Amino acid sequence: MNKLPENFEELARFRQGMYRVFAAAFLPPQPERLVDLIGGGEVLESMGLPYLAFYQEWKPWREALLDLDDVTEIDVEHVRMFSTRVIGAVSPPTESFYTADPIRGEVGEVLADLARVYNELRLEPTGLVADTLDHVSIELEITLKSQVGFLEEHLGAWLPRFVERIVAADTIPFYATLGPAVASFVHHDIGVTRFLAAGTSHQEPAR
Repeated sequence: MNKLPENFEELARFRQGMYRVFAAAFLPPQPERLVDLIGGGEVLESMGLPYLAFYQEWKPWREALLDLDDVTEIDVEHVRMFSTRVIGAVSPPTESFYTADPIRGEVGEVLADLARVYNELRLEPTGLVADTLDHVSIELEITLKSQVGFLEEHLGAWLPRFVERIVAADTIPFYATLGPAVASFVHHDIGVTRFLAAGTSHQEPAR
């Protein structure tokens, strides 16, 4: 499908693919994961991505992904940039770092709120960072089902500052371009979800 999504089902599959690719891109790099990212990118481009406004931010990251020669380089940089177990990580990938004051105990409040949201949506975080409820990869995945409220109250509330730190860091092209690509997509998707929510607000909830 080398054209824009034509119905809600196609749009849902496209949005799901975008969030999953970006969520995987922030996880520790592995050769097989990078292969999946390349394949996922090809599928998304065939689904109409080049026709959308945020393609200009996507394209540099996609080129950086295709130019990767050695997973070791990106592995080392991932630890330096994002590892929550390393003191002084350049760009901590967790909501609480940007929105909570640890001295006032607000980190626990953020995590408790996220746990409540996940429970209400009957969603259980899984994978490598499942124990870090406010990790960017978890929030990008959860966003698939939670729509407007989650984007505005959680991911959208801290993602711009997270991306600013990535852009300001002296990092490799893979991450330097990944940040703006994610921010641009989420910015546009907030508009999409608001439109979809407004269009269906008068309907009975799906069962």
